[in-house]
Amino acid sequence: MRKSIKSLHILLTVLLIFQQAGFAQVAGQLDVSGHLLQLRNNLLIDKFRPLHLRYFSYDITTNNFRILFDKGDLKNPKDGDLENSSRALLNYFLVGVTLSDEKFWVNLRPDSESNIIDGELAQTDIGKIFLEADLQLKKDVARFTSPQTPEGREYWDKLYKKAGELFGYENITIPTLTRPWIVPDEIIIRETRDSAYVYKATLKVLLEQDHLKKSAAYNFNDLRLKELNEYSSQIIRETIIPKLTKEVNISKRYAPLRQVFYSLILSRWFKSRFSGKN
Repeated sequence: MRKSIKSLHILLTVLLIFQQAGFAQVAGQLDVSGHLLQLRNNLLIDKFRPLHLRYFSYDITTNNFRILFDKGDLKNPKDGDLENSSRALLNYFLVGVTLSDEKFWVNLRPDSESNIIDGELAQTDIGKIFLEADLQLKKDVARFTSPQTPEGREYWDKLYKKAGELFGYENITIPTLTRPWIVPDEIIIRETRDSAYVYKATLKVLLEQDHLKKSAAYNFNDLRLKELNEYSSQIIRETIIPKLTKEVNISKRYAPLRQVFYSLILSRWFKSRFSGKN
């Protein structure tokens, strides 16, 4: 049976502003080849499957539960480390059971400082992991759009060309406002009356306007800037978003987020199955 979890989401935002006039002056002073090599190395995906919760069963008559962990890429883990990690995964599950579903979000938008994280979630390890994933996504977007990488150079070349078509030779600042979200993708669960096994659980990265039907409008006084921003979003959608989605699903940097994700999937199943029962 396949179930989709829609309300679990992490609002992740990025504001990129690049000064066209300033770049030409700075580029000549940089060791471009050295920076390019370093950034290429940084962009190599550090593939890793962490220990995660895979199966949960609960006998309501005896109040007993059974769990199954997938050790992922861990080889010969020490008993102490395994016990600590298992406790953390169970803690994520219990947080998922305790808090209501709408609590699981974070928002690091620079224009919304008073609305960063739900107060109750902020008191948990999950809140910390969500915020760290948010920050990591911002860093990865910045690296993929850096002019010192092939992807970034292609992005800015296209953007400058489009800006030239819209503004001619005006000396302008190019504002590109993009708001990527990490959201659940495909979730496949096999379930019985009192148990659930997660066969597959993946995440994906979407731009806000592709995820929300009523996304916030980007206000530009100049319609040419609005068109330029939409063009920028399209480039990111086609060239950067697939790379970010891959990173989120296999990179070691996002491993804690994936651990939380599996635990929350099973906690959501538990609540839907046993809610209202003694």
